[in-house]
Amino acid sequence: MSILGASLIAYLASVISGVVGFGGAMIFLPVLVWMYGARAAVPILTVSVLLGNASRVYFNRRELDMKLVLLFSLGSLPFAVLGSFVYVALPVLWIKKSIGLFLLIMVGLRHVHKDFKVSNPWVFTPLGAVTGFLSALMGGVGPISSPFFLAYGLVKEAFVGTEALCAVGMHLAKSITYNRLHVLNQREIVLGLGFGLVMTLGSYTARKVLEKLSREKFLLLVEIVLTLVGFYMMIHAD
Repeated sequence: MSILGASLIAYLASVISGVVGFGGAMIFLPVLVWMYGARAAVPILTVSVLLGNASRVYFNRRELDMKLVLLFSLGSLPFAVLGSFVYVALPVLWIKKSIGLFLLIMVGLRHVHKDFKVSNPWVFTPLGAVTGFLSALMGGVGPISSPFFLAYGLVKEAFVGTEALCAVGMHLAKSITYNRLHVLNQREIVLGLGFGLVMTLGSYTARKVLEKLSREKFLLLVEIVLTLVGFYMMIHAD
């Protein structure tokens, strides 16, 4: 029943992520922490969202901005590897409390964020570095990078697909590093692939309903879930 319940949450998280462009990893991460512990959760999530993002790339492949993907990857790939080494060295207690604090910060940032424009594409290289490093520690940090892609002018399919392709490279680098550091072993890979296939179905659903559902309602749902989970993990991270 736990596997079935987790799979359902993975599916719903992928649908939300496919519609609004982010949020799936952060919704699914607390479930993995509860089921498999903080140390194994991020490696399992990395494999899962790797498949989920790859499917979003495919479903939105005609709208990709490859220039931004390249510039973002110049920063994200090496720092994702660096962050993976830091992740392995951190105590489990710190990981759980950091995840809880991060979720609360991300909700808060959405409400203090002001509209801005990005015209220089080279901004995405340092953005990729920050995102790659934090992603290795937290599993998914879409809310950090999403405002920049939107400010550059990407919308709907272009936004979802381009950000997903940036994430694919980042999660692939993390997966390889986690495996070399012995925190992504056979069990974690099998679980990650299983949940990843479920998330692929969620990406397909999201592609079908992208233009029909209200983005604002999904964002509100994500904020409610992240706030509740963030507080829970901060209080009960022992």
